[in-house]
Amino acid sequence: FKAAAFSIFFLHAAAAVQGQEPFFPSKAGIVLQYEDRDASGKLLSSTTDSLATFSGDFTKGYATMVSTESNQDGKTTAPTGIQFRFVDGEVITDITATMEESLKEMVAQSLAASGASEEDMKEMGAVLDQTTVSGECRGIPADISEGMELPEYSAEVKLMFVKVKVSSKDRKVSGRETVTVPAGTFDCFVVEEQMTVKSMFMSEKSSMKTWYARGIGVVKEETWDKKKLVSVSELTAIRG
Repeated sequence: FKAAAFSIFFLHAAAAVQGQEPFFPSKAGIVLQYEDRDASGKLLSSTTDSLATFSGDFTKGYATMVSTESNQDGKTTAPTGIQFRFVDGEVITDITATMEESLKEMVAQSLAASGASEEDMKEMGAVLDQTTVSGECRGIPADISEGMELPEYSAEVKLMFVKVKVSSKDRKVSGRETVTVPAGTFDCFVVEEQMTVKSMFMSEKSSMKTWYARGIGVVKEETWDKKKLVSVSELTAIRG
């Protein structure tokens, strides 16, 4: 009787743990492919996200996703490393490190395209080394439910006189849906949030609606400008 009771308890516990699988792949080598289209369905870009490294576990661990984007003309950008960390099942995108990496890559590409000399590249490298990044990003906890409010966050990058700030507010789990995309059909939690990007030259606001599946992450994402749909990103394939 005791053995049977223990077995039943173990199975229930295992089911509970399995049910709380985080919203992220857990094996290095997984490749996620996405297509981003405008409201009319026209292809804007394709993105390939490759899980390059995974260390520790979802209680306390880290991962690196290498992202490569191709526009509608087939031109491919240089790979960008996106850093993630895991805290008690929550998948947190290290947006500060990602913003810093993207800024450096953008400057390097601009200098290369303009035919900058090696000395110019070194001087700009010294400036980039003084880039300051602050703030944090909150992710998607493994233990979520419909109606749950998620923490707000913001992050800021300063490079000389240029300052860019990204913030998210009014984050909530608005529902749970079964969604079908080119990569298949997935049981997802839907998260909605208000995004703001500010710099000394511009200020953009948008609404994001994202479908997250356990063991994968983002399956579908919509970007809205007020009540107007701007773009839709969908998972088209999973490899590895």
